[in-house]
Amino acid sequence: MNKYELEEKTNNVIEETKNSLQTMYDALNKGQQKQIVKNEEVKALFDRYGVEYIE
Repeated sequence: MNKYELEEKTNNVIEETKNSLQTMYDALNKGQQKQIVKNEEVKALFDRYGVEYIE
């Protein structure tokens, strides 16, 4: 596996993870969304993967 293939596969996994987290967040009701973002570990994970959320 060369550098390009590794980078492409890594980017795909990152995008899949972001999409999964975004889907999970969007499925929550407003109260649940506010509660989950209060958890600093979850918030850091959302920030790392670029999940859009409202505080």
